Formats: sequence, structure tokens, C-alpha cells
Amino acid sequence: MEEPTFPIVLRGYDRTQVDAHLRELAHKLEALEKTQTREGIVQNALEEVGQETSAILKQAHDSAAEITARSRSQAEGRLERARREAEQLTADAEDRAERLEHETAALWEERGRLIEEIRRLAEETLAVADDALDRAPPPPAPEPDAAEAPTEVEAPTEVTESS
Repeated sequence: MEEPTFPIVLRGYDRTQVDAHLRELAHKLEALEKTQTREGIVQNALEEVGQETSAILKQAHDSAAEITARSRSQAEGRLERARREAEQLTADAEDRAERLEHETAALWEERGRLIEEIRRLAEETLAVADDALDRAPPPPAPEPDAAEAPTEVEAPTEVTESS
């Protein structure tokens, strides 16, 4: 602002000029305050919003980092537990498969022994049957006429072996 010059009059400056200048300064000051106040309010509001936004963003970033870290930790824990469970299941399955192989082999051996035992019993049974046939041959076939006539049944006689 430029410095005003007032004409010198008797007893000081011209009062009407000074009052006019003061009114002009008051209007300029008021206009500047309004301008500065609006700009200042806007600037202050922007600064506050910027600070709040920055704080919110920082808090959101920190929360996101915390959530991410917690999620990673939980995921790693779950993966490790799943790995251990998978390893245990695999080991159990391998053990069971091995037991089943041994049981299957034992069953096949038992089957073979049973088949051999049945063959031996069959041979023994055939030998006993052959021996029974040799000891007591079947009776001769009846004659055709005699088959039609009623016959008396005789009581069996005791057979003794002679050595």
C-alpha cells in the first residue's frame, strides 16, 4: 500500500480527507479479510482434511498390514497343519498297504495249505473207499426173474478179518 499524502492545514491534516482515507483503508482491509478469511478457511479446512485423510490412510495402511500379517500367519499355520496331516495320512496308508500285503500273502499261503490238506484228505478217503471195496465186494447183480419175485432180506452177518 502506498503512503497517503495529506495537505497540511492550519491545525493539522484535513479531517475529511483523513476520514475518507480511513474509510477506504477499512474497505480494503475488510475485503482483504474476507478474501483471506475465505482462502484461509479453505486452506485451513484443506490442511485439516489433508491431516485427517493422512491419519485415516496411515491407520488403514497399518490395519491392512496387520490383517495381512495375521492372515499370512494363519495361512502358514494351516498349510503346515495340512502338510503334517497329509504326511500322517500317507504314512498311515503306507502302513496299512504293507499290512494288507502281508495279510494277503498269509492268506495265499493258508489257501495253499488248505488245498493240499483237502487233496490229502481226498486221497485218504479214496484209499479208504478202495480198501472197503476190496474187503467187501458188492453182491452179484440179481437175475432178471429173481428181481421180479419178492425176496426175503437176511440179517447181515459179521465179517471178521483174518490175518
